[in-house]
Amino acid sequence: MPDARRRSLFRNADLHALDLGALFNASPNAYVIFDEALTIVGCNLAYLKVVGRAGREEIVGRHLFEAFPSSPDSASYRLLRRSLDRVLATHEPDHIAVIPYDTSEPGAPPNMRYWSATHTPIFDRDGTFRYILQHTVDISELQRLRERGAHELFVEAGVLHRAREVQAANQAIDAERKLLRDMFKQAPGFIGILAGPAHTFLLANDAYRSLVGGRELVGLTVAQALPEVVGQGFIDLLNQVYASGEAYIGRHVPVMLRQPGNPEPRRHHIDFVYQPILSEDGGVSGIFVQGHDVTDQVEAERLQSLRHRELGHRLKNQLAMVQAIVNQTIRASQDIATAGATIAGRLQALSRAHESLITGTTGLTSVREIVRMTAEIHEHGQLQRFRIEGPDVEIASRPALSLSLILHELTTNAVKYGALSSESGRVHVAWDVAGHGEARRFALIWRETGGPPVSAPSRSGAGTRLIRAGLAGTVSSTVVVDYEADGVVCRIEADFASMGEEPE
Repeated sequence: MPDARRRSLFRNADLHALDLGALFNASPNAYVIFDEALTIVGCNLAYLKVVGRAGREEIVGRHLFEAFPSSPDSASYRLLRRSLDRVLATHEPDHIAVIPYDTSEPGAPPNMRYWSATHTPIFDRDGTFRYILQHTVDISELQRLRERGAHELFVEAGVLHRAREVQAANQAIDAERKLLRDMFKQAPGFIGILAGPAHTFLLANDAYRSLVGGRELVGLTVAQALPEVVGQGFIDLLNQVYASGEAYIGRHVPVMLRQPGNPEPRRHHIDFVYQPILSEDGGVSGIFVQGHDVTDQVEAERLQSLRHRELGHRLKNQLAMVQAIVNQTIRASQDIATAGATIAGRLQALSRAHESLITGTTGLTSVREIVRMTAEIHEHGQLQRFRIEGPDVEIASRPALSLSLILHELTTNAVKYGALSSESGRVHVAWDVAGHGEARRFALIWRETGGPPVSAPSRSGAGTRLIRAGLAGTVSSTVVVDYEADGVVCRIEADFASMGEEPE
């Protein structure tokens, strides 16, 4: 402080020669001084007493966070650091209403206390900023009384002293508080308490922190701790509850939340309540938040609904296919017995294909499974005369049913007239996907070898027409059957993208 200001300060008393250092040291209020690097350069006896240090040599000359260690990830560290940084940046005083801070010596058992602190910039005679003066008040007892729901604010030091004596006589109350805190902390649903119109986190349990990826919440506003929710309407809802005093209940509400190590937010669904906390005068002082993450439940309900629609769609296709098989077979058969046997075989193939469809977890079926099941119908599970090869390809229900019926007709004909009618005959079924992008096409080749000579039929029956109809539900599907000297060769092609599409 410049000389003129100091003389003016003491002009009405004969105190200009007073030892200000002695006055500083004798003050009952706790003071400590930091330089711009946050090194402790001085403190008074009252400060040593409240932080539990025997002498100045234990802390003077050491960095603040060396003398009083605190994890940079903790709320205590961030609150204190932000306040000091504001003073360093603005040269204006800053105040922390409540900050929990451990003042134990390094290696000693924790001694978590609650403090109220004022940080004041100190200037030299020329007006140059030099130091920060911290005025610290230990309000641990007051904070604990508040947490117990006390209705009065005890400010005088004598009352605080008597509160210590009351605390010693209330062991049962402390045990109950600990039980309630443990229940709050370990509750399966997320719970938080927000204070003031800025919605600052006073408390948040483990489930809340787990929901938001383990982020620290206490001491931060909702907007600071969870910036991604600002544009999702939750701040507006909090403002509405705070202003109206009326609770808000949300069910299956979607919210995008970021997780550690993943820049892209993940969608959650939550059930929650914003309950206003009323003060004695009836005004809103904060908001109690309680809820559950119901993402798994919502997803399960969505999948269940999709499965119901999918099964209905498949059943409709199945009935239409059965009707078509029966009508075509009867028209092409010469007698009822032959028609009955043919229909039974075709329905068996359809049934095996449908079994594959309904046991799958999606609306798609593996081409390999369709070929394998069709061959097993005639080979009784042996598959000794079939060679099956191709990549893993899955197709939608309509082309899957069509492919099953086509392969059944080819296998039936091979058993009656072709390669499978003799012991030496073999069938090779291979498929692939060729091309790029939208031009990709699926191709499957059925090739018979080792059987008797074959020739093209003189007329086209129902089976032939079924084969040549191609894959239902696909785009630009083609089927070409060649009766070569070594045996029948059938090539089936279709637009690959359309093979995976279920119609609406």
